[in-house]
Amino acid sequence: MSSKNSEFRNIILITQVGISVMVPVFLCVALGVWLDNRFDSWFTVPLLALGIAAGARNAYVLVMNVVRNEEKQRRKHLEDEIMRKVDRANHKNSYDRENKRIK
Repeated sequence: MSSKNSEFRNIILITQVGISVMVPVFLCVALGVWLDNRFDSWFTVPLLALGIAAGARNAYVLVMNVVRNEEKQRRKHLEDEIMRKVDRANHKNSYDRENKRIK
């Protein structure tokens, strides 16, 4: 993978994490302010805490999915590399046996 693609992917991930944290916080604060003005109460603080918790959960889920996908890709790459080396060794051994060469 090229470095440029990796940089763009990281920028996109940071943007997604930021949006996934900000949206629940802003929605909960807006709802809390509206409820406070409508019913003359204190809904903003508990809803702010709820929004922060929801945003943190969203960020955690998003980042863990990316980590799992990258781990799968890394393992697949390693397995492919091992299989290429095994095939190359088997091919070399069969070539040596056909030509009756001794190592």
